[in-house]
Amino acid sequence: MILIFFQNCLSPHQIPYIRECAKDERVEKVYFVMPRIDYDERSDMGWSNDMLLNESTIEFILKPTDDKVRELLDVGNKDVRCLFSGIRADADVFRWLNISIGFDVKRYIITEPPYTFDKPLWMHYLRFFLQDYKYVKYIDGVFAIGESCEKYYSSISKRWKVFPFLYVTENFDVEPVSLHDDMKVLYVGSLSERKNVKVLIEAMRGLHNVQLNIVGDGEKRHELEALSKEYAVSANFLGTMQMKDIPNEMQKNDVLVLPSLYDGWGAVVNEALTQGLYVVCSDKCGAKELLHDKKIGVTFKNNKSYDLSNVLEDITKNIDVIRLDRQYRSKWSKNSISGIAISKYLIDCLGNKSTNCPWK
Repeated sequence: MILIFFQNCLSPHQIPYIRECAKDERVEKVYFVMPRIDYDERSDMGWSNDMLLNESTIEFILKPTDDKVRELLDVGNKDVRCLFSGIRADADVFRWLNISIGFDVKRYIITEPPYTFDKPLWMHYLRFFLQDYKYVKYIDGVFAIGESCEKYYSSISKRWKVFPFLYVTENFDVEPVSLHDDMKVLYVGSLSERKNVKVLIEAMRGLHNVQLNIVGDGEKRHELEALSKEYAVSANFLGTMQMKDIPNEMQKNDVLVLPSLYDGWGAVVNEALTQGLYVVCSDKCGAKELLHDKKIGVTFKNNKSYDLSNVLEDITKNIDVIRLDRQYRSKWSKNSISGIAISKYLIDCLGNKSTNCPWK
């Protein structure tokens, strides 16, 4: 089959499995079509995607004309599978979806759940049925990122198949960690209202021999710095860090906490697990479904600092065992959520082969 990924930008959370798809014997060719390499605001956050263009197994097509898109789609009797990043999330991808309807190809969308942080779910249902329901008959399947996304798209139509899906990050070798240092807790992400780092600082109040390291910046930084001093929490605010340097920072820590009020997924959870970190996230993060094994991580009740505090206190009591399980988490990640594992799963789904989610 020929795979054409129509994406809004060059995402480091998709390339690891797309690269591996191109190596599968069932795949003849992989194209990656995009209107831009990245967004300016993500570059400001330390993202750097230009190096991803060096992937030799993928043919990248940047800012194509509509005629170029038609040329890609018009390949005679070949088995072409088009995978779009949502239906209407990006104007260019939406236009390419409409162009594809004139060709004999199979169409799929890869998408996060509706963004319910500022709009209730019923409003998303209403908008979908008014604007997008007419596209259901043209779409063969949905790769739904997170359980809430699966439920949403499964409830819309029985015509299309809904496949559980997730974001994927790179795997790196894991270094051994000293068993004698203070426990180190890491947060990586923006310092915004939605990411809710405040609840993490509140939860660490009164914990002893625990160091909090915060990577990222945002409008809440000064407020969080003041709060950490008020609560006598040992916190290092490290500011924005280049994405390529995050794995090295992760290797210096024991636990990653993602306290978001809402996250469609939260790919930093994948990154942390590949590094062998123990992970704690709120039950409003899509990536919570990776934490079904208590040797890997746990969740806490959204925005409840007392619940997160209890979780962190329990971790401090078991930190030596958690550190010894670091290789276990890294090995699980390679087997279950790596680019190799997910590419095989995706192609199995496209080929209608019965398969179980490797991460469930």
